[in-house]
Amino acid sequence: MRPQLAAAIEAGSALLARLRPAAWVASVLSDSEDGRSTVRYSSAAGAVIAKFYPDQVGRTAFAAHQRLADADCQVLRVPRALHYDEQLRVLLLESARGVAGTDLDPRRHAAAFERIGRALRELHTLQHEGGEKKRLSDHLQELVRPAPQVLAAALPAWSAAIERTLAEISIQEAAWPQVPAALLHRDFHCRQLFDDGAHISVIDWDLCALGDPAFDVAYFMAYLKTHFDGRVAQQGIDAFSSGYGVDQPLRSRVPVYEQFNYLRRACRRFRIRDQGWEGELARMLDLL
Repeated sequence: MRPQLAAAIEAGSALLARLRPAAWVASVLSDSEDGRSTVRYSSAAGAVIAKFYPDQVGRTAFAAHQRLADADCQVLRVPRALHYDEQLRVLLLESARGVAGTDLDPRRHAAAFERIGRALRELHTLQHEGGEKKRLSDHLQELVRPAPQVLAAALPAWSAAIERTLAEISIQEAAWPQVPAALLHRDFHCRQLFDDGAHISVIDWDLCALGDPAFDVAYFMAYLKTHFDGRVAQQGIDAFSSGYGVDQPLRSRVPVYEQFNYLRRACRRFRIRDQGWEGELARMLDLL
């Protein structure tokens, strides 16, 4: 364990003990290369999730959790934010309830995928305070690291496909009519979801922003296509689409956002170089 993470866990435990006196036991859920870490603190009183940040993104996530936890939704649930500490840069959250989305299979859990669609639709139809609507150029700058041009320079055999994809994304977006902005999650996939049989809890709101709702829809569809065989993925997409109520204008924009997603994931694999990264990088680039 990184010394910085060990120190953060200890400080988080002390903070939590002051807020909710109990014997808290920590377990690391994730520790990313950019300094973001997620820790679960458990006690007889329940569980609390702590998200540690290298910057002040947690402040924005805290506000999003506070706002969305009180939203009037039938299916969508967002864990309530308990506290944000500016000095420690740690966000404390309720633990999400239900079956992890990664344990859901379209062949056996069609109703759950329909609920996921309904939950996302509720998010996209919530009233919001307004603000800047993100375009694909903004998503590229904010979410894709390294930049696709860096990947193209490092992999000459794929440079033409990468440059062609970037050009097509720009041309297609310019041709679309103006679409009303919706509140986006921007990282909507099964690892962020929990199903309790009636509600879908959605976690990790660090990247939320305003934009085209087709972004989140395409993100989830691309996840299914790359994590399940074709027929099974389509079952999940059909159930999800039914719950969301995907119409033709939105569906027509999905392929462009799917291409963006594959390119984003290729750049991420190139950046983190974890186990099996070369095969996954090639698989994402093959999809362009």
